[in-house]
Amino acid sequence: MRPNNRTRLNRRGFLKHSCSLGVATATLGSSLLQLGLARQASAQSTGDYKALVCILLAGGNDSYNMLVPRDAELYDSYADIRSDLALPRESLLALPGTDGEGRSFGLHPGMPGVQSLFANGQAATIANVGTLLAPMDSAALASGSTALPLGLFSHSDQIQQWQTAVSDERVAQGWGGRIADILEGGNPANGISMNVSLAGNNVFQSGHLSTPYAISSTGDGAPALDGYNDSDEGGEFTRAAIDSLLAAAQEKIFRREYSKRLASSIESQVTFVEALALAGEPPTSFSNTPFSAALRQIARVIAARDSLGASRQTFFITVGGWDHHDDVIENQAMMLPSIDAGLLEFQTAMNAMGMAEQVTTFTSSDFGRTLTSNGKGSDHGWGGHHLVMGGAVNGGQFYGRYPEIYTDNPLDVGRGIYAPTTSVDEYFAELALWFGVSGSDLGTVLPNADRFFTVNGTSGPLGFLS
Repeated sequence: MRPNNRTRLNRRGFLKHSCSLGVATATLGSSLLQLGLARQASAQSTGDYKALVCILLAGGNDSYNMLVPRDAELYDSYADIRSDLALPRESLLALPGTDGEGRSFGLHPGMPGVQSLFANGQAATIANVGTLLAPMDSAALASGSTALPLGLFSHSDQIQQWQTAVSDERVAQGWGGRIADILEGGNPANGISMNVSLAGNNVFQSGHLSTPYAISSTGDGAPALDGYNDSDEGGEFTRAAIDSLLAAAQEKIFRREYSKRLASSIESQVTFVEALALAGEPPTSFSNTPFSAALRQIARVIAARDSLGASRQTFFITVGGWDHHDDVIENQAMMLPSIDAGLLEFQTAMNAMGMAEQVTTFTSSDFGRTLTSNGKGSDHGWGGHHLVMGGAVNGGQFYGRYPEIYTDNPLDVGRGIYAPTTSVDEYFAELALWFGVSGSDLGTVLPNADRFFTVNGTSGPLGFLS
């Protein structure tokens, strides 16, 4: 519920009396008209806005049925090892062009939207990406002497490593959080972090100084303190009580800090809601699914970027349910079309908003899955295939190396679990450099990147972004 005039007046009084708590003194009306932070002024003067949208397919997406070889020889090998999990070749949605080895590929039949984006040069595929400690040495892998990521095949470890880009220890800071530490330094514009989450607290967007700003995919986005915004008598009582408590001087340092943070959260929530209201609805429609609703909300936040004082933003969405130890064919037939529809709708919105070149969307997952069937589905794997989307993507191309599928391939560590040939470090470095992380800061964002490529340059190691 949007605040009424009396609510606004109460908050103005609250802000006036709570300067000792370190709360911003701007009124709500001026907060959207005079967001005088240097970050906003810079963004408006240069037009230098960029956003990364991370989509986590939690559980381990069976991406060997998302990106499938159509080249006759490779498809036959795929069909032989996948057995009952193989998609019919004639059902695949053909992608134009070939990879560096002249091989053709197709998408799952439920992904016509991504097919059209690929054909239009706004999407690309990245093959066989995964967590690694060093460039893959097939001989060392075959002999068992290669060092492996911590907790390989474990959901908890691998989903964390995809978010932290650190595969040899457990850390609590993600690479998106480390970017925010560098770009924001713990001082987010208007109290709203550049890292906006539609999946609550998460590792990817958490840094040493930075925390994600969690919003919902419905309504105003930023939930208010329970009862504080209500316009009835109960809401007036709640506001009066909370404002009185926050305005009181606190002797204890922890109480002062708590009051400061709560007051800041209340003001940030109002600023966020008002900014989205001013931005209005996206110019294109979205489907009525949770995934599309989340992307619609992201489009609204991007439209409100100037009011929020944002020159850089990351967004994080989790879509769960991809741990298909059984019914892979049936589950993906239900789930991939909603992912496909949401991606197409979101990119269509970015095109209509003139933001296509400034927003890049990418997928992640715990791991790939076994090429072999367990009789019902597929089990935990290692390397997997991913999608990137946006106007800055050098689209319509295949990046990374799709592995040859044959018996005794040295990359196969058993049951068709293929070791990745592209590291998450290379994948994320491409995104981070495009986002504006300097070559000198890349080692801070991706601590192990120098194991895979020279990090003092400005060009990405894979080349899928301009």
